[in-house]
Amino acid sequence: MPQSSNARLFVWFRILFNCRFYYPVFTILFLDLGLSIGEFAALNVVWALTSVVLEVPSGALADRYGRRPLVVAAGGLMVLEMGVLCLMQPGHHDLVLWLFVVNRVLSGAAEACASGADEALAYDSLPAAERTTLWPQIMARLSRGMALGFVVSSITGSVLYDAHSLTKVLQFMNFDVTVAKSVSMKLPLLLCLGTALACLMVTLRMTETRAPALKTPLLQSIRETWVSILHTGGWMWRTKAAFALIVFGLVFDSIIRLFLTVASNFYRLVGIEEGWYGVIGTGVSLLGLATAGLMETSARVMNAWQNFLWLGLVVFGGLMAAAHPQPGWTGIALVVPLFLSMRFLQFFLSHYLNEIVDSEQRATALSFRGLTINLAYGMLTLLFGWQTGWEAGRLHLGTDDPRVFAESLKLWPWWFAGTVVVAGGWMLLRSFTRPKMNAASNV
Repeated sequence: MPQSSNARLFVWFRILFNCRFYYPVFTILFLDLGLSIGEFAALNVVWALTSVVLEVPSGALADRYGRRPLVVAAGGLMVLEMGVLCLMQPGHHDLVLWLFVVNRVLSGAAEACASGADEALAYDSLPAAERTTLWPQIMARLSRGMALGFVVSSITGSVLYDAHSLTKVLQFMNFDVTVAKSVSMKLPLLLCLGTALACLMVTLRMTETRAPALKTPLLQSIRETWVSILHTGGWMWRTKAAFALIVFGLVFDSIIRLFLTVASNFYRLVGIEEGWYGVIGTGVSLLGLATAGLMETSARVMNAWQNFLWLGLVVFGGLMAAAHPQPGWTGIALVVPLFLSMRFLQFFLSHYLNEIVDSEQRATALSFRGLTINLAYGMLTLLFGWQTGWEAGRLHLGTDDPRVFAESLKLWPWWFAGTVVVAGGWMLLRSFTRPKMNAASNV
């Protein structure tokens, strides 16, 4: 049937949407364009707030009117956000700041439209009797595809961004040119604009899995959409398995994603040159490729509590390594578990949540997952910005000084451990005060 191609297109969509050429230099792109760490943190809060505001309504609209229109909208918004990034001009601080505000709003809106809708569209395209078996295989295939995508984007993006490395490559190819920094900074962004256009083309080839919604008056449609949101939110609050996945998902994701966001700053802290950032991304991606099968095995032989337990230990160990950075490549090797842990986390959340949620509210439920994760990330980014300012004042240094960043990292593992303990205690308290729920209560 036509919908059978949605799963394959979903894999391509996620790869093109997420494997971006500027990710290896994400933090230093902001700094090299003239922004401060505080402004960087504030801009990421803008992104998170936009995503939070639009996340659940977009999921409810996808459940009611179809998932494909929301996925197409995500592709279109990605083209716009990358177009805005390509307009950046170093040396014009105020213009750069406001262009970044526009970019972060568009990016947050794109994330909200894609979150839930793309996964629900692909999942519901699978034969109902085989979804539980086929979905882990598709997610493992996605993990392998993302790993290869990050290999290409990491190497290409970091080499193109580093004017010195790019000049050496061109001279090796017998081109007698010297690339200016202002030019090399734009090249990863222009490539991302190209992948955004390809991503939009992929979304246009997807097919809808749901029958068109009945035409209703605007006010009635708005009211029914919010009723759907409240109904799904109530179900997730009452269902122990779903609520536990949401809580532990936001606790794990926020701290891991914050580290991934500032990873390029960590590379500078341990003394790695920009030209090597792509090599790091490539190595991590190859490890992700090698461990994709382990995700399926973990989901098959262990329950969710066991998987989140060992994953929590891995994250804590990686954060401890970041809090006590070792110079050079030793420091990089010790934080590799943090990069890999994000892949496992996304796999587990998708596998266990899709397993228990009903098709009629799938996109809305997945959007609640995105809402809580992005809200937690935004709050933690805001705390990071405040922490950086406080550390700078305490040490009498500028916020961009590497020593300030190093001091900030020392708190991260204990923050993670504390939130995990609080979340675990909350889950235990709920289990004693609420009756046990139905399916997937092993979560």
